[in-house]
Amino acid sequence: MRVWRYVSDEFGAPRVAVQAAADAPKIDLGRALPGVIGHRLDPRTSTSTFDLIEAGPDAWQAARRCAESAPDAAAVSEDVDGFRWLCPFDRMASLRDFLAFESHVKLGAERRSGVVPPYWYEAPVYYKGNHRQLLGPGDDIPWPSYTDHLDFELEIAMVIGRRGTDVSAGDAGGHIFGFSLFNDVSARDVQMREVSAWLGPAKGKDFANVFGPCIVTADEIGAAPDLEMRCFVNDEEWGRGRSGDLHWSWGDMIALVSRGETIFPGDVYGSGTPGGCCGLDLGRNLAPGDEVRLELGAPAGISMTNIVGPRQI
Repeated sequence: MRVWRYVSDEFGAPRVAVQAAADAPKIDLGRALPGVIGHRLDPRTSTSTFDLIEAGPDAWQAARRCAESAPDAAAVSEDVDGFRWLCPFDRMASLRDFLAFESHVKLGAERRSGVVPPYWYEAPVYYKGNHRQLLGPGDDIPWPSYTDHLDFELEIAMVIGRRGTDVSAGDAGGHIFGFSLFNDVSARDVQMREVSAWLGPAKGKDFANVFGPCIVTADEIGAAPDLEMRCFVNDEEWGRGRSGDLHWSWGDMIALVSRGETIFPGDVYGSGTPGGCCGLDLGRNLAPGDEVRLELGAPAGISMTNIVGPRQI
């Protein structure tokens, strides 16, 4: 199943859409729910993906039945005034971004004329991002006034669906709701100064987190999908990798985070970028007006495009 958010002049407020498969129609959840007998879904799930995720497996099954059996009248029409797809998350419980691809870490070590820190091989390290600064497909990527070096990172994002504490890596798959694309936008000059002071990143990352175009649930692509990842700038391919090449698995990440603390529905984890899938690894810079497109290959088969906005003064 795929979960989308959209807005149009027809409703005025954002709505949730569900899709049974990649080639199936997108169904407005609120319009389809009356036809699902005994669904017991809170009406808020038709306008909030966070509420749908938090509602749990019974709600997900009801949403899937809507996607599979809704009448034609419940299909989303993109041909109405004010229509656009939104970030699939209206909100999230938290955002953690990992550094899970060894290829990217090794390129970083080479730039520093050093070696990969030994601790990187002991645990899947991460930083906590700004889970309220969310952008979606088609949104302009802001260029803050305080940076001269804007960059992107091609990542896959994983969404927690079930609460848990001290979850083992082997059991972690049962806690995964699904996956999305994630563009981890970075102010590289600021980021480098922050981490040199032994903390961060903060202002180097927190101004823009781009997700989309939808959430593809784990029951469709598995809890550890091996997908081709590609990134383009102005239609030129800059890099590619595979999500299956993670050194640290999603199970490893969940096991670490849940050790002595609780993970919650709506927590989002970024994978980090594969080596060569960001400007920093390639020695290339973005410029205002550049078009950045990220892709996940089949069976997810999704892509997301954003334009780099003008530099703020």
